[in-house]
Amino acid sequence: MANTANTETPAPKAESFDRSSVTRTFARLKHEVSELVNDAGRSRPFYAVSKDEAVAKRDAALKVLDELAQRIDTLKKEAN
Repeated sequence: MANTANTETPAPKAESFDRSSVTRTFARLKHEVSELVNDAGRSRPFYAVSKDEAVAKRDAALKVLDELAQRIDTLKKEAN
């Protein structure tokens, strides 16, 4: 019986991706937004000069997160 050589070339391996960087990023986002949410609930906020400004910062942060989620959703749906 004849030995046949394997003529198939192996597929190139995809780059490894460090998922811990995603975890760290989301943990930081959660922390930062939580601080703004907590600050908006304080009568004397730490990160704003007034309660109204603290509420505005909280609302702006939530709007940015919503826009980011929509953009990521759009990226997923785009044709390659």
